[in-house]
Amino acid sequence: PSLSPDTRPDSTRRSADHPLLAQTNTRSKRSCMWEVGRRIFKMIFASLLVLPLCCFGFVPRFEIRKIRLSLNSIVDVKEIETRENEDVAEPYLQNPYYLDGERPAGAGELAISNFLKQGSTILQQFAETFGLVEKDPLRPPECLGFVLSNEAVSQAEKRREGSGGRVDAHPVSRYLYDLGCLFLDSLFDQRPIQRFWFLEVVARIPYFSYTSMLHLYESLGWWRAPDLRRVHGAEEWNELHHLLIMEALGGNSQWSDRFFAYHAAIVYYWLINLVFLFSPRIAYQFMELLEAHAGDTYGTFLIENKVRLQALPPPSIAKTYYTSDDLYFFDDFQVSRAPGTRRPPCDSLYDVFKNIMEDEAEHVKTMIACQKYCEDGAPILSPFRAQEQAKFSPSLTSTENDEKQREQWKKWAEEVNSNSNNEYDE
Repeated sequence: PSLSPDTRPDSTRRSADHPLLAQTNTRSKRSCMWEVGRRIFKMIFASLLVLPLCCFGFVPRFEIRKIRLSLNSIVDVKEIETRENEDVAEPYLQNPYYLDGERPAGAGELAISNFLKQGSTILQQFAETFGLVEKDPLRPPECLGFVLSNEAVSQAEKRREGSGGRVDAHPVSRYLYDLGCLFLDSLFDQRPIQRFWFLEVVARIPYFSYTSMLHLYESLGWWRAPDLRRVHGAEEWNELHHLLIMEALGGNSQWSDRFFAYHAAIVYYWLINLVFLFSPRIAYQFMELLEAHAGDTYGTFLIENKVRLQALPPPSIAKTYYTSDDLYFFDDFQVSRAPGTRRPPCDSLYDVFKNIMEDEAEHVKTMIACQKYCEDGAPILSPFRAQEQAKFSPSLTSTENDEKQREQWKKWAEEVNSNSNNEYDE
């Protein structure tokens, strides 16, 4: 049985003292009826789209069953009122399984499912924009009250470049970068969490592109660099967790932001593929520009929101990533450090954003190392591979190294033979 609000534990009760839950909010009847209308619109839209396709065999029949089940629940106003008035136990949005979707499926099915899901949120955003329904004041990111000055970010970038941190980029890369910064400043003015989410969506894409091109070269038999793919995979895994943290803070709550981010990501993916095809160095250089800008942005954000960030708890996804026992991928993208030498704290939201800022600095170092690889052939090794190779002293000659390897093989063979003899004796 559910507990009454007065008997619920403190951790699940709305409290005026909680930084996120500053006030209680009882949804009006109009909001509930809006929810019913939204569901009806979604189901009618789904029926008009899906049923004709089913007649031609383009969509599995289980979609019809899902529509029917949804239609059975759209008029349950009491259920909606009960759900809307429940106390909030978690201050952030949760996605414990890292998933966006129900299960693997065909492209057609996934496209239709996503189209229906996004279509309903278009209507929701439209209604909130024109005041037809009231926004939830307790839903992130609006309730967080963060600020970010575009001018302060620009000044931070100028200070970095003036102190020797300027990226010596190709003129075309610099032009596209400046154009992108202007777009971010205009679209996400005083919306820092949404801006960060957009940045993290785009920031993952080059690592997908690099890996795709390396797979292509390896499949053609032109060139193989497994360690480089390994490092790029770890970099993408790091950016994924930045993205999940921003989603927990509500950075992807608006349809328009998702629309721009996903379409920009597709264009960016093919652009980086094309650039990498002609010059991997320039492809890495452009990513260095983006990562350096991200570091400036996060640094400015930390300065402007320090007190508020320190008062807020970290999202669970951040604690999982930065403090879990398995930090293999976390170590693997930081080619300038030995494994295990960086274990940042994660006790507040301030720690989370500081960790992300430091991650971006590590990405910059890795991109610089990748450019050197393109210029002078100094190979990129994952920190764990470099640690393994360090066991063989670089001061030894090739013959001495061979002798050391023979001794290790001999020792291993003796252990295997000894174990085998013991088994036979038994």
